[in-house]
Amino acid sequence: MKTPDIQQISKILGLLLVGLFLGWLFFGGSAREDATDIDQHVEETHTDEEGNIVYTCSMHPQIRQNEPGNCPICGMELIPVDQAEEQGETVFTMTEAAVKLADIQTSTVERRIPELEVRLPGRVAADERRISSITAQFSGRIEELFVDFRGTYVEEGEKLASIYSPELISAQQELLEAARNKQTNPGLYESTLRKLRLWGLPESEIQRIESSGKVSDTLPIVATRSGYVTQKNVDTRDYVDEGTVMYKVADFSTLWVLFDAYETDIGAIDQGDSVNFTVRSYPGKTFEAKITYVDPFIDPQTRTARVRAEVDNTENMLKPDMLARGVVSGTADNGEKIMIPRSAVMWTGKRSVVFVKQEDKDVPSFEPRLVTLGQRAGDYYVIEEGLEEGEEVVTHGNFKLDSAAQLADNLSMMNREPGSGANQAGHDHGGIEEQQIQQEEDHSEHTDSRAEISGINAEVPQGFRNQLKQVVSEYLDLKDALVEDSDPEEVSNHAERFLEQLRNIDMSLLKEKPHDRWMELHEKLSQEAEQIAGYNELNTQRRAFFLLSEALVESVREFSIDGILYYQFCPMAFNGEGAYWLSEEKEINNPYLGKKMPACGEIIEEIKV
Repeated sequence: MKTPDIQQISKILGLLLVGLFLGWLFFGGSAREDATDIDQHVEETHTDEEGNIVYTCSMHPQIRQNEPGNCPICGMELIPVDQAEEQGETVFTMTEAAVKLADIQTSTVERRIPELEVRLPGRVAADERRISSITAQFSGRIEELFVDFRGTYVEEGEKLASIYSPELISAQQELLEAARNKQTNPGLYESTLRKLRLWGLPESEIQRIESSGKVSDTLPIVATRSGYVTQKNVDTRDYVDEGTVMYKVADFSTLWVLFDAYETDIGAIDQGDSVNFTVRSYPGKTFEAKITYVDPFIDPQTRTARVRAEVDNTENMLKPDMLARGVVSGTADNGEKIMIPRSAVMWTGKRSVVFVKQEDKDVPSFEPRLVTLGQRAGDYYVIEEGLEEGEEVVTHGNFKLDSAAQLADNLSMMNREPGSGANQAGHDHGGIEEQQIQQEEDHSEHTDSRAEISGINAEVPQGFRNQLKQVVSEYLDLKDALVEDSDPEEVSNHAERFLEQLRNIDMSLLKEKPHDRWMELHEKLSQEAEQIAGYNELNTQRRAFFLLSEALVESVREFSIDGILYYQFCPMAFNGEGAYWLSEEKEINNPYLGKKMPACGEIIEEIKV
């Protein structure tokens, strides 16, 4: 092999030096700038005592690791702590992958005219103007009944019974005597005829008496209108006095539907409005009625006003005392309002929590914010305060954000005292036993704190608490029906029983502030229970059950009942949105996933009340 000479080696070394010089010339500056940026980023990023970058999970901020990876709880990509915290204490920062995994969806806050949709519970009733009372015009004895049971349909003029009366016999004799002398004394004849007519004798019967010249021992009692016999108050051989109501007959060709409207909704209802309603006897069929009367008074106990509508019933499909669910639709008269979808609202009362997307950030960021709710308009809420037109609110996945807020002891649906440390028990599936122990240790102080904040518990009489406990009992039965994947009609029946128990609560037991607060909660409980009872699809009923549960949790916390309830949470409900419920047992029985995943969930709080 030929050995390279010195001249060749020199040429090679020269080329290497030129390459190094050119590399430094074209890339050296950028390399220094990149190095400077990295150093600066490391300085700005939170580090531990050993100088390692600390990573956390945007959904579970209690996670702290000194290397990148995935969250051990939810599997989301970890991010440096500075990205999670640079937005401020109330803002959550997530990676794009985390947003996609959590299925976060947003909607733009817009200004529009509220399309009101007032839901009204009610019942079908007979039109009182079409009810006739068949009364005794004279004393006597019932000799025979031709209509002897309630519900019989009769035609006007049809015989109902026959009656024997000495007064009637005397009146017939007077008629025959007056008829013989009507040419000489027509005034007496007309007076006798008028008396018999006022007593209710049919014209045909009067003519029969006069033409035959014979007095009858008994005379018929006839229906004064066509319709159904709604009352029968006499039997054969009964004695009746003048004025005794023997029968009542009602014409059902037109019926009333009597609705109860909450005082918060009464302003959206006017005489002449149309109301669409349904009854459970005809699933999927909608009836239309016209509102003819709105009560000028509010019931001080129920805080509702009676709304009366008239409906044509010539097809005889509707029956009195059927339960009805009405909807009055219309638009507000006071112009456009700032509105957001109902699904964006996390309930905590009139001042509720929504999550607002921060548009001026480089990475997805969300801020929990208190807003003041106005009127409900169908699937939207009017926002009185807290949001501006054009902002974006989270409408799907907000329950996951709320869980993160609770873990971080931040403003959330169930945490009205951010920073107090009272709500950091969280939803960490990995430390349930430790979490429950801590809850038991802190429970007494935590409960006293809530009672002090509300200022209500001490003012609630035991009688009211006992009645509220009956409402909770019906709720638990409703929950069990959902756990068993029961038929929607059975679930509706449980919701009806819940509503009935709710209506039985004596609100007069509460005074001043507790009374006003209960009225707010009563309205929410009624609305959601009515939704459950009115739906005929199980998934939709479960959606309403979640909102019912949140309202009931507030009720139990603020008014108390005797016993222990377990506040439970399932992160898998509603495709990962998560949902809460109350149970009287520690064992998890999931009302949202039913028999598919009955044990999915955990206890997040033990409520001793």
